Amino acid sequence: MIKSQEQILSDLIADFIASQNKVTYSGIDGVARAILFADSNIKSEIWNDLSQSVRKAFVDTAKGSDLDTLGRRVGLPRNGATQNSAVLIFNGPNGSIIPINTIVKSNQTGTQYQTTEAVTIGYMNPAIQQPITAPSIADIVVAESLDFGSKTKVGVGELTQFQTPIAGVTVTNPFPSSGGGDAESDDQYRKRIITYIATMNQGTQAFYEALAQVADNTVYAALAQYDQINLGTLLYLIKNSYASYSNLQLATIGNAIYTKQRALMPVMCVNAGILANVVAFTYERDSTVSQSTIYSDLASQLANYVQNNFGFGAVIKYQDILDMIISTNGVKRLNIASLTLNGLVADAICSATQVPRLTGLSLNDGISTITNSIYQVIAS
Repeated sequence: MIKSQEQILSDLIADFIASQNKVTYSGIDGVARAILFADSNIKSEIWNDLSQSVRKAFVDTAKGSDLDTLGRRVGLPRNGATQNSAVLIFNGPNGSIIPINTIVKSNQTGTQYQTTEAVTIGYMNPAIQQPITAPSIADIVVAESLDFGSKTKVGVGELTQFQTPIAGVTVTNPFPSSGGGDAESDDQYRKRIITYIATMNQGTQAFYEALAQVADNTVYAALAQYDQINLGTLLYLIKNSYASYSNLQLATIGNAIYTKQRALMPVMCVNAGILANVVAFTYERDSTVSQSTIYSDLASQLANYVQNNFGFGAVIKYQDILDMIISTNGVKRLNIASLTLNGLVADAICSATQVPRLTGLSLNDGISTITNSIYQVIAS
């Protein structure tokens, strides 16, 4: 603890008084106190400098730019703000092509998102494992925000405008965006530095998972497994925007990890698998609440629930979905027998290398249906 000048002066006076029988002073009154006062000022400055030096030199106590300096010394810079990603549904004529890097905009803030891959409407998109097939002409693609940070978040149904229109094609995002964090705080950064230093044991899974985040600061999480084919390490990666990496990006990250290990074992990076989650049910609606309002509220709740459970091997629980629906304002009575999660009355369980994403929601109040499920068909 840093002592103030006043505290040091008080200690010196107390020590002086306690040692009066050893001190002989015949000078002017107050001179002794002035000497102690000057001494306390010098000691206070030295104490402060030493304390500040200690705080700056240790990860546990350093802050701000001092913490950045310590992080860079171990090759671990602070993570900046991250991108958001959103699931988009494109509707239009069968065979319409949505090029990669197609830009769509929020109808409220103008925030821009860009598609991460090309898609042809009506063709099976392999990016998300979709358990439902039906002859509906619509298809899905994930888009990332062009800007960074929490300011790029969008709500349900905001991404409806094209920067360059595509004839006959409309777009919307049925669920809120995911990701979009602001720059890493001191506490978050400090924890990551400590974890990284603690896992630098060559050859362990944690070692390669830590290296993945050092190799590219967009890596949100990594899962390392033994690669039986290449006799090396296979790394499943989750991007911090929750979108997917391109093959070139995966190869670049893999090469960066390879050069940082002394064993020089083969390293291969792949995207984590994404398990689509589709919720469907019928219910009795409170006539004072519109079905579109119920859809929007529930879509936001479900998206937040999935994001809070986001991770390898996650479980999306049927009972949790049920509880959210019956507690949503406007749902007067739920037909429990009609509620399905991915077409089943069961939990949705990701494999060890999969992460969950909400991709479909269908509500039927007995009068009309709001469906934003992503149905895909294999082209004939």
